[in-house]
Amino acid sequence: MKISTLAAVSLALVLCACGPGAHGQSSAEAGGKESSLMTALRAVFAFKACTGKLEEKFNLGPINGVSSNDMDPVAVGKPGEWDVKFTADVTEKLTGRVSRYKGVCHVRRDRPTTLEAAFLSEIKPSKVGGEVRRITP
Repeated sequence: MKISTLAAVSLALVLCACGPGAHGQSSAEAGGKESSLMTALRAVFAFKACTGKLEEKFNLGPINGVSSNDMDPVAVGKPGEWDVKFTADVTEKLTGRVSRYKGVCHVRRDRPTTLEAAFLSEIKPSKVGGEVRRITP
């Protein structure tokens, strides 16, 4: 899924979530559960944080696009806390290189987002310099 597609889907979730809770109650009155609006916003921020963590961990340049057909968010702990299992193809903006990564992004409310990920393969080589990305031993 491209970043622009994800943004559109997230916006649709946010717009759908703006209605009142069951029987006109606020989320606090309805048992303290996190609203759909907050969940959708957290999903957007989690995606951005996980993408940033991939850039840091694998020393990637600016990212042009991320596509994933295998993303499984699993709720853990408090509402809004997830472990997001993923396999993603990441396109680097400057080189055009497309690399595949697999891992788990840990999203927590009271701690920074952490990432456990591994490089799987290079799908499309760099257009610049011909450098091949390899798995570190």
